Amino acid sequence: MNERTPLRAWHWLCLALALLLIAGLTDHFQPPISLRGGLGWDGVDYATMARQLAAHEIPRAQAPFVYRVGAPWLAGLFAPGDVTGGFLWLNICCALAAPMLLLGWLSRQGLRPGTALVLSLAFAAQWHAPLRLVPFYPVHVDPLMWVFWLGALHLFEAEGQWKTPLLLGAWVLWVLPAVAVREVLLLPALALAARTAPLLLATGSPSQWLAHARLRLKGSLLLPLATGLGLFLLIHAWAQPTQHYGFLTTALSWAWHKSPPHLLHGVGLAFGPLVLTLALLGWRQGWRRLKERQDLLVLGLGVLVLAWLGGSDTERLLYWGAPVLLMLAGLAWEDLWPQLRRRGASAWLWLGAGVLAQALSQRLLWTIPDHPGREELVLPLFTPLSSTCRYLDLWSQHARPEVQVLGLFTHVAAVAGLMWWARRLLRQQAQISP
Repeated sequence: MNERTPLRAWHWLCLALALLLIAGLTDHFQPPISLRGGLGWDGVDYATMARQLAAHEIPRAQAPFVYRVGAPWLAGLFAPGDVTGGFLWLNICCALAAPMLLLGWLSRQGLRPGTALVLSLAFAAQWHAPLRLVPFYPVHVDPLMWVFWLGALHLFEAEGQWKTPLLLGAWVLWVLPAVAVREVLLLPALALAARTAPLLLATGSPSQWLAHARLRLKGSLLLPLATGLGLFLLIHAWAQPTQHYGFLTTALSWAWHKSPPHLLHGVGLAFGPLVLTLALLGWRQGWRRLKERQDLLVLGLGVLVLAWLGGSDTERLLYWGAPVLLMLAGLAWEDLWPQLRRRGASAWLWLGAGVLAQALSQRLLWTIPDHPGREELVLPLFTPLSSTCRYLDLWSQHARPEVQVLGLFTHVAAVAGLMWWARRLLRQQAQISP
């Protein structure tokens, strides 16, 4: 791991000012979704739950949304007469806090402060990340989920610095409200076992593996997970779904309907060409880091499985793995750029092409189109690069077939081109080096 360079006050100030600028521009230019009076799809259920909880009633809505009581309870508590406004302010505050938490965590991974700052800004500027999505789709629970998700990453860093009882107590205090926000927050509690008792990459025979597991996996490490599961079951027994719903049945349905090309396209749309290129170029260093930090490996694999089985918005689910992927991309950047820079103008052209491709993928120059909206551009090539296209064309699973094919081809071509160019520059530099 690289020696950690501490963040300065001006790093925090720069990020805070940039976040306020992004939030202000988005609020000015981004109109809210028109569907169902600005509530969208699941927002109808969350708003209903907020009103019910504000009136001290048992929540009654569609599953699985009815089990995510944390954010609706806070929104109803803050603004019982205007739950949409309550959600808006709650989610804006969480959307501003998440990149700040990410900056602190990235800096603890050995990245230089400048690199961590740029990656935190890239995280915040993504169109489907909380800061830009909230003005368009204010009533949802993901921004608060992000605060707990990044809080779990900071708790992982406390292992070895805090005494075990204190650390386990912090995890229990974290998991109780976290599970009430969204059930996916059980995943960090599951990864805790891999952090303290690395089993995933254990070698040897099955009997040796089991002996290793019995020796290393202490019962206390399962306390946060057991606590979270217990609360999860209590919420399920308390809340009242309005329809039959089964997590396993839904997962099997998505496993059947979501193809590998959809998942691959979703990865491109979620993270962008430059971030993916850097992570792929530095895969050896990244793999070494993940072997050292198997909690992050478990989180990454868990996010990939959830993106496949967990719902239709593949990109939004995949983006939960953004902290890990951004960290890997940052490590690769700090390792590769000094070598690429020796090629002079060619390296700067490569960087410029990567930044342009990333900006197009993140829709930095376009707002999120309304739904239902008026489709003015019919050519798939230009549809994603406009604010008047079909909103559903922005998603790998929902887009029209021609947009899906063109989008997948574009992202694969961009990543392949950037990788080929970078490898060519590195080979040329190796040939001229003494």
